[in-house]
Amino acid sequence: MFPCYMKKTTTCLSISLFLEKFSVLIFVFAIFVLIAAASCKKTVIEKVYESKDSSNINSPEFIITNFGAKGDGKTDCSSIINDLILKMPAAGGTIVIPEGDFLLNNPIVVSRNFITIQGLNPGLRSNVDIGSSGVQQPGGGSKLLLGNTAIGIHVPSQPDVNGRKNRISGLVIKNLLISGGQGTKGTGISIVQDNDGVRIENVIGINLNIGIYAEAADAMIISTCWISECRNSIEMKNGIQNMITNCQLGAQPSGITVNLTNQENFNFTSNHVYPDGDVNLQLNNTRYANISSNNFQSYYVGMIEVNGGHSNLVSSNVCWLRVPGDTARQLRGKLNDYGVIRVSGDNHLISSNSIACNWANPSSNPVTIRSESGSGNRYQNLKINDVSSSRVFYVNETSEIFNCVPYSKVYVDGDVSKVYVKY
Repeated sequence: MFPCYMKKTTTCLSISLFLEKFSVLIFVFAIFVLIAAASCKKTVIEKVYESKDSSNINSPEFIITNFGAKGDGKTDCSSIINDLILKMPAAGGTIVIPEGDFLLNNPIVVSRNFITIQGLNPGLRSNVDIGSSGVQQPGGGSKLLLGNTAIGIHVPSQPDVNGRKNRISGLVIKNLLISGGQGTKGTGISIVQDNDGVRIENVIGINLNIGIYAEAADAMIISTCWISECRNSIEMKNGIQNMITNCQLGAQPSGITVNLTNQENFNFTSNHVYPDGDVNLQLNNTRYANISSNNFQSYYVGMIEVNGGHSNLVSSNVCWLRVPGDTARQLRGKLNDYGVIRVSGDNHLISSNSIACNWANPSSNPVTIRSESGSGNRYQNLKINDVSSSRVFYVNETSEIFNCVPYSKVYVDGDVSKVYVKY
């Protein structure tokens, strides 16, 4: 009995010691796993911006300051940003611009699809805010400052692939400010490559020669942007199915606020356009555009210019011509028959607009609506507040005027029998 008891006790003791050692090993391993997990989580948090935007849930998002970029307004950040874009997978990804002034001595170059460049907010809005003595000082924001570069964000031209256009798709730029710096220079966003589905949202452009320049855009949407205190706010060429909506725009001290050339099926709606520059909106050889529900304010004739093209609709807008401080500048060096709204081309419809003109020299018989050339252009249901001029309308042959002004306020350049007026 005694030997058997001793053997059983020894066996139990061995099992007990083994279990104690195994428990210690499990505890040490658990501690190691927790430390490793915390380290990995820290690395991910440092390198990846966890956005709440579910549309980008599978795409990497990188905060540029975690890769060496400095928002001090002195250190060039362009190479860091461009390196990150080049490392993006085919599915794209997001570059996050935190609060700060990020200097660019070279453009941010986008040459692949589904790239998002986003800030936290655009911050400072206007030069007027800079010297504010009020309690509420200018805010922060994500700012790109042009240094030794003429372009902030650039989509350059790319060669065709097997005879087909190499389009850039899905680019999104939002929630940031792009500035030319202390002076006025450069272009904020320049897109010269064929592109599809570009979105530019909540972007401020200031102190730039051109805020946004885009060529060959298909289904581009520019929305909720403030692009003012630039020589030219937006210029777009050779596009289809594009839109500018809910923006605050104003070119100054000269230039064209919005220039649309060779556009088709364009929507320009619900914008506030208030420049101290030359032209609020210029359409050049544009077709089937809808210009509606905008508020235009200007000091100069040529507020809206429709140059050529056909079948455009200009409807339900408010147009207010004001008197500039220098009254002689209201005509911009033009003759007094130039027109506040000036139209050429064919089959345009100018309808249901409210037009208020405060003329610097009302006795000069200034022209509010000038139909310069073309055929089949119709003007209807226009509310014009100042009809003291004998040339409220100055039109060419084949123009049609319905419910706007009496015939005595219409001057016809050509055969009067070829102009139809009903009032």
